[in-house]
Amino acid sequence: MAASTYRFIVRTGPNPGAVFDLTKDVSFIGRDVGNDIVIGDSEISRQHARVSKTAEGFIIEDLGSTNGTYIAGTRIAAPRLLKPGDLISLGESVTMTFDAADPAAAATVARPVEPISAPTKKEPQASAPAYAEGAAPRTPQPERKRKGWVYAGIGCIVIVVICGILFWFMDAYYPNVLYAPLRLLGFY
Repeated sequence: MAASTYRFIVRTGPNPGAVFDLTKDVSFIGRDVGNDIVIGDSEISRQHARVSKTAEGFIIEDLGSTNGTYIAGTRIAAPRLLKPGDLISLGESVTMTFDAADPAAAATVARPVEPISAPTKKEPQASAPAYAEGAAPRTPQPERKRKGWVYAGIGCIVIVVICGILFWFMDAYYPNVLYAPLRLLGFY
């Protein structure tokens, strides 16, 4: 790569115009304060994506985020090589551009950039995207369905409570009926 530095410029989201210089070989993007690029938006996962510097350039990889990482409106399923001018979307509300800047320009504070509208989302394409040398492409992970597990858990709790109330009622008012099978087997 050339001697110039690279950066992300936030177009839409909580801080339009914010500039994040890529000074590390590996940078993490997410809403958790432990990330290198922190974006405080509820649609961004705690650790949403990873940007890695390679011999070919910078590569972005989604880390199994709930709302996905998109390049030019296409959801990425494997690491992708970034090109200057690429429009990256994190979820539906945050978009940023990948940009090259010379070292002198990267050290100055950037003026706010005019926000642009978020692109429409497309399904991942079957073409093999670029990824880090020697690294195997990641297997796309299915969307997480958390609400189904929450409802199943609540349903189990309700069933246990109802069974407990029924057992208490039977024990208090009809113990002969409740314990009859145990008596027949000689346990009670």
